[in-house]
Amino acid sequence: MTKKRKIFLLLRPLCLISWLFLAGYVTATELDVQREQFLRAYDALTTHDIATYQLLEPQLRDYLLHYYLDYMRLQSQLQSADPFEIQAFLQQHGNTAFGESLRNNWLYILAKQENWSTFINTYVPQKSTGLQCLYTVARLKTDRDTEQALEDAKGLWLVGKSQPNACDTAFDYLYASPLINDDLLWQRIRLAMAKNQVGLATSLAKRLGDNGQAWFGLWQKIDAKPVDSLANFSESDIPIVREIILHGIRKIAKKQFELADEYWKALQLKYAFSVDQIGEMNRDLAIACGEQNCPEAFRRLTAVDKRYITDSFHEKRLKIALERENWQAVLDFITELPVDKREDLQWQYWHARALEQLKQPNEAKQLYQQVAAKRDYYSFLAADRINSPYQMENYPIQFTADEENKILKNTSVAKALEFYAIGMNTIGRKEWQYAVNQMGPRQQEIAAVLASRKGWHDRAIITAATAGSYDDLTVRFPLPYRPQLMTGAETQDLDLAWVYGIVRQESAFMADIKSHAGALGLMQLMPSTGRYVAKEIGISVNNNQDILEIDTNIALGTAYLRQVLDKFDGNYMLATAAYNAGPGRAKRWSEIYRCLPADIWVELIPFDETRNYVQKVLFYTSVFEARLGQPTRPFRVALNQYDDCEAVTTKDPSESTKTSYKTENW
Repeated sequence: MTKKRKIFLLLRPLCLISWLFLAGYVTATELDVQREQFLRAYDALTTHDIATYQLLEPQLRDYLLHYYLDYMRLQSQLQSADPFEIQAFLQQHGNTAFGESLRNNWLYILAKQENWSTFINTYVPQKSTGLQCLYTVARLKTDRDTEQALEDAKGLWLVGKSQPNACDTAFDYLYASPLINDDLLWQRIRLAMAKNQVGLATSLAKRLGDNGQAWFGLWQKIDAKPVDSLANFSESDIPIVREIILHGIRKIAKKQFELADEYWKALQLKYAFSVDQIGEMNRDLAIACGEQNCPEAFRRLTAVDKRYITDSFHEKRLKIALERENWQAVLDFITELPVDKREDLQWQYWHARALEQLKQPNEAKQLYQQVAAKRDYYSFLAADRINSPYQMENYPIQFTADEENKILKNTSVAKALEFYAIGMNTIGRKEWQYAVNQMGPRQQEIAAVLASRKGWHDRAIITAATAGSYDDLTVRFPLPYRPQLMTGAETQDLDLAWVYGIVRQESAFMADIKSHAGALGLMQLMPSTGRYVAKEIGISVNNNQDILEIDTNIALGTAYLRQVLDKFDGNYMLATAAYNAGPGRAKRWSEIYRCLPADIWVELIPFDETRNYVQKVLFYTSVFEARLGQPTRPFRVALNQYDDCEAVTTKDPSESTKTSYKTENW
């Protein structure tokens, strides 16, 4: 139960008394009474106290959230509910989050009952693949627009992954139609094999003719044992065989570049691979060569035909160049980026770094100044390179009273804010997000400000991001829970701005949040970590609800931050990585890249999630310093110096290093 709900229940008797003796008397508002009655009715439905619910419900029919009681009641009896009552509810409330939820659940029941006519009449376009499939079935069963229904089924089928069981009947119709042939089956088999969905591909191959099944059997064999299967390969030179060979070589190259390269050279002499196949394979082998530190990596990476360079290839080879501190290669590779990518602050920063290392200080400084003029992780890095102050670029969102009123009159916005007002935050978030999804960017950024004004900071932060509106720092970087966070930071001798940065990234200030992985509360503590830290610092924790409690969560979270900061000798960058990925991984990465500059170290973190996390938390920390009025400290991207590390120099393009940025398969 949230704190707001507890307050309402504690004040229940006061809400029922019509006057209070203060400076005179104050009449309890009708809204206060309705809110109290709604919470009682909600609890009655939740506990199946039907008598109490029936007593309270008639008094709530003009209350904004009455629809949710109807939703709960209908949802609980959906299997046997009166279809007319459901239709009436959808007619009135179908444009709300819970109207949409009820519709979706009822559609599945109608499909199970094979009530296809009602299904079609109730259906509206859905994101759910299962419901899209069932809509296809409904039209086929009722002979409505069957040609388009089959085309829709084909689109749902032609993907490289298994689809929900709800699609089985639609796909049975598809298999019985003239649309499915061996060519189409091979298309989906290729998609499945590209995604390593061998089981799906095997199932599909059973529908091929005998010849097709034989070729797929060869593909399976090479997928399972590519090295042995390609050692003395001598199949006919036909298109499917060439595809199978390419699959096997790519699989070998993931771990054994040199062997894959030998096979590729030999098999090119025997098989007539197309120009595109050769170009794509040379590209993929160049990356494998770079990731596995072969001496000729930069020659290969530079020689890739530009027609086959992808965004992924650009990024991978730049990281290989950074890992080896080959600044000339970094510079060359950045100049080959598409113009729009080259203008990203990330690559402008690394362009400036390369120029600086290649003894072009004036050009480097000019580019650093351009990057440092923005508010971004790379901007703060650039600012530190030229001893420039960080630019916060705080531009509050402005709007008119008419624009504000239009947002407040939005049905779902009004309902969501009322849920928030009575402490039912989880339910309110669903209704809020439904409203936001229907809005354009301008409406979304106004809604973000309105949520911020109400103190609903998680919705404000997320809604502003959805709108692509990043410059109102009051909305995006609020300072809730300041007394509690300050107490936790001071108790553990931590920088309050850093603690705020962690909380902002972990939970966006959702005190009641539970992640899919089980992490709890503002500081997203795993229960095992919470219990361990509680024992260490002498706090009583009996269950997960205790860990969710705000003061306890902050006390445990800041104590754990202190532990990881101590473990990494006060290094905020490594402690931040440890808080996200675990101390073991952070320690391993710090040892692998121990002699690299710190900005490169962050760039090479193998986990995309952790790399983004570290960049954001350190960036947020500097923003929160400004929001808290603290003196700005140098950006917290730093590694401890090791005596055995040589001075940084530009390395020879052919020089191999001991490690690769792709050190682990995550």
